[in-house]
Amino acid sequence: MTAVADYNTGFSQYAIRPTGAKSQPHPEEEIYFAGRLRIQHTTYAISKRMTRLLTRAVSFSRGQLRPSRWRCNFAGIHRRFYSQKAERDEPLRILFCGTDSFSKESLLQLHDYSQTPESNILSIDVVTRTDKRVGRGRKTVKPPEIKIAAEKLGLPVHQIDTFTGWQPPSFGGLKDEHCNLIIAVSFGRLIPPRILGTAKYGGLNIHPSLLPDLRGPAPIEWTILLGRRNTGVSLQTLHPSRFDEGSILTQTPRPGLEIPNADGITSSDLESYLAPIGAKMLVDALRDKLYIPPYSPVQLDKDSPEPLHAPKLNTAFRVVDFKAVSCTEILRRNRACGPLHAFTPFNRQSKHTGHIKFDTSLRALKEGEIPEEVQAAVQSIPEGLPYAIIWSHENISESSAPLIVNGKADRDEECRQLVIPQITVGGLAPGSGAGAAGRAKLFSKPENFEPFKLYRFSQPLVTQSSLTDTTSAVTSP
Repeated sequence: MTAVADYNTGFSQYAIRPTGAKSQPHPEEEIYFAGRLRIQHTTYAISKRMTRLLTRAVSFSRGQLRPSRWRCNFAGIHRRFYSQKAERDEPLRILFCGTDSFSKESLLQLHDYSQTPESNILSIDVVTRTDKRVGRGRKTVKPPEIKIAAEKLGLPVHQIDTFTGWQPPSFGGLKDEHCNLIIAVSFGRLIPPRILGTAKYGGLNIHPSLLPDLRGPAPIEWTILLGRRNTGVSLQTLHPSRFDEGSILTQTPRPGLEIPNADGITSSDLESYLAPIGAKMLVDALRDKLYIPPYSPVQLDKDSPEPLHAPKLNTAFRVVDFKAVSCTEILRRNRACGPLHAFTPFNRQSKHTGHIKFDTSLRALKEGEIPEEVQAAVQSIPEGLPYAIIWSHENISESSAPLIVNGKADRDEECRQLVIPQITVGGLAPGSGAGAAGRAKLFSKPENFEPFKLYRFSQPLVTQSSLTDTTSAVTSP
């Protein structure tokens, strides 16, 4: 018997036939298709030479060797053959999970890309949180920002607070035709393996840091808190059980992007700066098909510093201890997660403690803001004891002057005094620092330094409130 190789219409046809057989396929021959490869074999004994011929029958798809295995056992010969499966890219049925303005920008650019001729996006479903009641008395219902954007785009929206019992949408009336790619951007929930496993291409995530540095739920805030001058965005795969532990597919080239106004930028400003950069990275990844395995993870520099974690910032982090935290760190906290707040007793005899919330306009004292007449006096005021300087003819309760607080000096002593233009005391209306504190009767008797008066708080600011309800203790004069 002989082996005959025929080539027709782009297919490689290998047939095992008896010697002298015509070119037509033998009735007992079986045909196997492997991408652009068609293999025919018979139940005749196979020679070693033919075995070597078949093992070389492979093809390629997207430049990658993708063998799929099939076995045959001829005349006692047990051999595993490898063929290339020409895997065609499926149209993308995307499940997009997000909540805030950072994720909204990615959704908008993703939708714009889906409308272009080059896109292979078939559909986009949006998953987000349920509407929340906010404000005084919790009477106002506030939907997630991404819900509003998705509805304007005419996209299906699924609102859930937990994946327990929830099933992803199906298509074409077929229960097994689910979304084949999950994208999570600033979602705040782990996509469970039960959901992630239904997606053929797994999941992708845009993270606003140069991973693995600043893994965690608050990378933007910690970028500001750590005083970073550079930052970036990373695209990673979704890990089935841990946050920010996927393969890093692409990211901003190191050392990253220079942060504009690094000493004054707020978390919302930095989020607005990075959101379109992350959205473009996501769209480029879909265009370049980075979501299709095998992945080519980013090679990290072994000499890079130890990556830091970016944990969630709780309410206690916003309470200011002027004696323990430097002025520079207080300003960074204000820009990262303000407004900040503290507590103070109303007077030496009172057991009631007042809650004081500082406006985000908190800033460092500028040179020349303190008159020469009172400079020596304010330098002796203890850390954490607020004071105000007003004209002698002014009424403190009606003053528009700010509060000033001496804080812990930095190592370079560039910042030691902080200005608080606006405060809110207890349940009273917000107002200027000096005026609101005067109406809440937080000052002791003033000191005269013509033409100015210096008012000091009776008690310093502290980090813990008493158990007594303070709102009822605050009354107007």
